[in-house]
Amino acid sequence: MSKMENIENQSRELLSKQLVGEASDREKVELEAWLEQSEENRAEWEQSKKMLSKIDSFYQEKRFDTDAAWKNVHAQFVPTKGTVVSFQKKRKEGIATFYKYAAILVVALLLGTVGYYIGFRNQVPAVYSEVISGENQVLQQYVLPDGSVVALNSNSKLTFPKKFRDNVREVSIEGEAFFDVKPNPDQPFVINAGETQVKVLGTSFSVSAYPGQETVEVIVETGKVQVISKSTEKQTEATEVFLIPGEKGTFFNQNKTLEKSVNADPNFLSWKTHDLIFNKVPLSEVVRCLEKTYHIRVDLAEPALNELLYEGHFDQKPADFVLDVIRLTFNLELIGENEHYTLTSRKNDQ
Repeated sequence: MSKMENIENQSRELLSKQLVGEASDREKVELEAWLEQSEENRAEWEQSKKMLSKIDSFYQEKRFDTDAAWKNVHAQFVPTKGTVVSFQKKRKEGIATFYKYAAILVVALLLGTVGYYIGFRNQVPAVYSEVISGENQVLQQYVLPDGSVVALNSNSKLTFPKKFRDNVREVSIEGEAFFDVKPNPDQPFVINAGETQVKVLGTSFSVSAYPGQETVEVIVETGKVQVISKSTEKQTEATEVFLIPGEKGTFFNQNKTLEKSVNADPNFLSWKTHDLIFNKVPLSEVVRCLEKTYHIRVDLAEPALNELLYEGHFDQKPADFVLDVIRLTFNLELIGENEHYTLTSRKNDQ
């Protein structure tokens, strides 16, 4: 069963308990939080109440006279008075218990819940939340329940529980994020990113794990981070690396290998900071960085432009300003429309 299916079943388990009057005060609070997450959740809750109401109406119409039936049985056995009282009491308790759990079972089946039965009734289901950044949108700061702060690059999704467990703070990321984790030695912070897992106690670092991307990358800014490969392949290769500031861990999705190296990219956080540093790098690399930072498209019209070496530093400057400086530096022409720019050699250049 997938993680999201498990979350869905746990939420429906809360519905089942509430509908049959089995929910605790804490579970009622968790149900309220789940209902607030989306219109779909509230619609499912209303539909469930309607289904249970129909079941109850059907039972009321079709039920038979249990007292009359019991008198029939009693007349045949004619036990002693004491025995009758004891047996009747057990019968009534048995019928009450039977219908109680029969109702729970019917509701659970109607809702598609396969994980609920009496043996699990003391488990506390986790209520999960998602934070999603849209296309060309950067979420600069989101505070998690433990006080840790996360920034999300565009097209990214962070999944986390409303309340972290006592022994671990565990989240999942699809896309790119920068984490500033609040220190807590007794409660490690764990990030699931593709086929890797990142463990920390308190530090700041970036994780890039877009679906379909060739690699998962972790770059440490402060503290110490452990990156673990969850793949069962390539067991002869390293399955974990420890990173300190300035180091990068790279997991290659195709061959399932994990490597540690020195981070050579000063702009790995430019999507968040808009602080760009170029130390005589090819113009093609400059363009790649600008596209990621500003969510624009930049074309170099001639292949020769890719090899031009550029050096410069831009802090909190808009894309138009940066591109205009590059244009002037190499005496190029710049054409721009709807966040799509083209750099080309001057046609009248002698």
